[in-house]
Amino acid sequence: MTSTTPTLPRNPPEGTQALLFDCDGTLVDTLGLYRICWRQVFGRYGFEMTDEWFDSWAGHSMVPFVEAGLPDADSATVAAVAQEATDLFLESTHLLRPLDHVVEIARRHHGRIPMAVVSGGPRVAVVESLDAVGILGLFDAIVTQDEVAAGKPAPDGYLRALEILGVEAARCVAYEDTSSGMASARAAGITEIVDVRWRDD
Repeated sequence: MTSTTPTLPRNPPEGTQALLFDCDGTLVDTLGLYRICWRQVFGRYGFEMTDEWFDSWAGHSMVPFVEAGLPDADSATVAAVAQEATDLFLESTHLLRPLDHVVEIARRHHGRIPMAVVSGGPRVAVVESLDAVGILGLFDAIVTQDEVAAGKPAPDGYLRALEILGVEAARCVAYEDTSSGMASARAAGITEIVDVRWRDD
């Protein structure tokens, strides 16, 4: 029998230098709202997004996500679509809820271990999401797609966070909910990766 609440290790390995958290689907339950926003925006451009497609691309950064849905779009259209979806999302952030099983870990170690958010989303949406659920102040750094050349699954975001915090990849823990996010952390040299979707059997 599978429980409905993931059980995660509350304490990182001894000697851990930093905890690095994805935002969407890891700290904040944003994916349901994003699914609604993207279905609406993509529909305006002729792409009927399915749940299966969304699930397979969730976790990628904005540009590759839009390009996957609209492969013939030029860069200006990709930027416009991304902005439309972000604006629509920002109108409804008051509906967001924290993912308590992960947030509890961040609260537990706040002030004891440096922590950062590493997200493939736009900075304005990430900051607003964290603030909407009251956890923005827990983190020492926030790295988004806006601060790096390539988003997830590339390692750039994690590498930037490691640089800001001045820590070693091999002594950090990453918390992720998608395969692309885990690939990003792994490519940055992080070996301790917690899949927050894991459940007890």
